[in-house]
Amino acid sequence: MISSTENHAGRWMLDATSRPVTIMLVDDDPDCRMLVRDAITEGGLGNEIIEAPNGRDALQMLQAKANEGALPGLIFLDIEMPHMNGLETLKCIKADPRLRHIPVVMMTGVSDETHMRYAAELGANSYTLKPASAEQFLQTVVASTSYWLSIHQYPEHKLPQAACKR
Repeated sequence: MISSTENHAGRWMLDATSRPVTIMLVDDDPDCRMLVRDAITEGGLGNEIIEAPNGRDALQMLQAKANEGALPGLIFLDIEMPHMNGLETLKCIKADPRLRHIPVVMMTGVSDETHMRYAAELGANSYTLKPASAEQFLQTVVASTSYWLSIHQYPEHKLPQAACKR
């Protein structure tokens, strides 16, 4: 039997009967998106990854996915992007009842405390800085992805009661 979090192909699942969690990358830098994709793949995860180069395109994709009933289970969101920045995008995601449950990890090079506080106020689930070192960047992506897809518990994505210590 497939576990409640991982199937035989190394894809993180919502539960044993669901499709694998899709991961959305929103960043205007194609090289950064490639590094995140590579880190997720090298981390042994075979999840589908969808990409958007800015917040406006991301919101359009999310609306389409919501209409299809195929929303991503995790969003990595940059802050500094053209057309619609990450904070504006985050505000729209968390204001939409169909989207607000999706964990959003702000993954950015902006280490400003004001941005960090504002992202938290808007509902960011995590704020992660992009390390300058490629190796450390890959480790950060793997750790963050693993946390949100395997450690964090959701009502529809959790360990069964029998597997929990009381």
